[in-house]
Amino acid sequence: MYRQFALEGEVHASLDCVPLSVRRKLDLAELKISLAGWQALSRAERLALCHLPVDTDEDVAVYAEVLRGFAARAGVTLAPLAGAPVRRAAWDRESVSARLRDRLGPDGALDEGALDRLAELTEEERYAIVKLADPKRGPEKLRALLGELGLSRDAGGERPPG
Repeated sequence: MYRQFALEGEVHASLDCVPLSVRRKLDLAELKISLAGWQALSRAERLALCHLPVDTDEDVAVYAEVLRGFAARAGVTLAPLAGAPVRRAAWDRESVSARLRDRLGPDGALDEGALDRLAELTEEERYAIVKLADPKRGPEKLRALLGELGLSRDAGGERPPG
């Protein structure tokens, strides 16, 4: 099962857009697919790309091969990812903390306990934080994700339930 973020809404039911979890897999495979290209794949192919693992270098190589096969069948052009290679360290605890501080202020809008909990998050969750903390994006989805992950503070400064 792949990580389905609530903030993505109905994306997972239709798979008409590329879920955050698949974006991470594409980054690791160092490939880009356009939205039109993604939508040209069959739903079964998109679902397979959601569920295929990328835990090891071998998994990533298999993922890239499967993606290339699906794309070739659908007549979809894949592009190399600009700035590759992508390293998993780009979304480790320290990188996520730094990105949050840069995006949300000196304390990253997180208390010390929440910062400590970053290490407990899955790689998919940390990747999502890094992607949504991009300065080109509005802060709404990032704040929603932090809430979903139990990392944000409500008005009283307490960790939300969940």
